Amino acid sequence: MARRSRIWMLGLYVLLAPSVMLAIRSSQSLALLRARDQCGRELTAGQRLLLDRMQFGDAPHVRHYLHCFWSRLQLWQDASGFQAQRIVQSFGGERRLNVEQALPVINGCNARTRFRGSGFGVASGSGSQAVVDWCFRAFVCVLATPVGEWYKRHMSDVINGNA
Repeated sequence: MARRSRIWMLGLYVLLAPSVMLAIRSSQSLALLRARDQCGRELTAGQRLLLDRMQFGDAPHVRHYLHCFWSRLQLWQDASGFQAQRIVQSFGGERRLNVEQALPVINGCNARTRFRGSGFGVASGSGSQAVVDWCFRAFVCVLATPVGEWYKRHMSDVINGNA
């Protein structure tokens, strides 16, 4: 009888484990996953796989996905770029991220990439191509720094259920 109870409990654990794991995720991780899913709806499986592997090639679908992702999280504003302070707060602040390094990197990438390409100022209309391109360039700029390496590790942990 005790063996049946243990088997039943093991079966119950297997059934409930996925929902228990979801409950363990932080609200920040869940927000990242929701934004990722919502912005990736129109991607092919291959495109999604490359983004999940943190391979952000210069392609229209990547540019639009990144703008959607960061905008949905309210960490990108079309008029001012990445919201460095909000990003730091959203990703755990000083206990998870080197703030003295992250803020200048994010703000510097915003400034360096803002007027490249089509020579725009503040583009008219949310989601205009110039703003989408700026978001992509600023993101790629950040990725090329230690802050970008931290982001890749963190997102891999979120995607794999480890954060």
